[in-house]
Amino acid sequence: MKKFGWAYIGCGGIARTTAEELVQTEDNEIVAVWNRTQSKAEAFAEEFGGTVYDTPEEAINAPDVEGVYVNVNGDLHAKYTRLSIANGKPVLCEKPFAVNEEVTKEVFDYAAEKDVFVSEAMWTWHNETALKVKEWVKSGVLGDIQAVSSAFEVPLVSNSTNPRLTTPSMLGGALMDLGVYNVRYCYELFGLPEHINCEARMEEVDYSETITFDYPGFKAINFVSMEKEGGHYFEIKGTKGSIYVPQFHMAKTATLNTEDKEETFEVEDLLYGKQFSNVAAEIRAGKKESEKISAKGTIEVMSLLDECRRQMGLVYPQEKQNEEA
Repeated sequence: MKKFGWAYIGCGGIARTTAEELVQTEDNEIVAVWNRTQSKAEAFAEEFGGTVYDTPEEAINAPDVEGVYVNVNGDLHAKYTRLSIANGKPVLCEKPFAVNEEVTKEVFDYAAEKDVFVSEAMWTWHNETALKVKEWVKSGVLGDIQAVSSAFEVPLVSNSTNPRLTTPSMLGGALMDLGVYNVRYCYELFGLPEHINCEARMEEVDYSETITFDYPGFKAINFVSMEKEGGHYFEIKGTKGSIYVPQFHMAKTATLNTEDKEETFEVEDLLYGKQFSNVAAEIRAGKKESEKISAKGTIEVMSLLDECRRQMGLVYPQEKQNEEA
């Protein structure tokens, strides 16, 4: 079968990271490339394949393009996702999907109106480790959940000069870059919380936060930071056992401990590659929404992120402009 052809809109760091795995799959290839800085697109295409186009619309409509991977900076995700929808092309859009819940809903409504597949690129939940953790939790093997904690704390700001991390108009801050993974993990396992508390260390954007989700009978406490080297794990404790997932957002292993046994799940899959293959298969099957990453899930997670930002007092310039308009 012919490989699924992707158009890459954006050729930055995440583009290169995903492309390194995409080209290792048997069922995907990059056929079109666009970047605001053309020299960057040319270097990318030379390494990973694809024809460079002068405009995003030309790349989206290029020969053999079956799906568009939008991976420009987060503040532009909605713009290029809408452009792809307008041209009738299915979209896999990087996280954070959009600036807020309102815009996220608008984009998915537009996709439904145009009958075009759109999915957030929440790669964690295309992969077997996270799905195994969900299976364990839903099976009841842990008994009653008593406590949940997670951490995603990495010193991004000291290891990168990328302005997107700290610029409000570029959706900067730890929450949208890192915390989205903690929030999504809680949501996938336990659904929407009854109550949220978010305490952040703020400058122009949030540099770190502690997010507490109240669920019936337990709390999920999530530590997020882009300024320090802290933990990177997800842990669930119940009356009959526990689950520990190191590097949870990109995990290839997870351990279940119960009164009777210790079970370790391990996988050696291409994690980004799995996402592209899954989405390509869904698009070719004629689906208009991802079974693993639903529109409803993306919208509801965005509502949780919105509430965290409301509590920390972080309003992006785009949102202020909309309020004034």
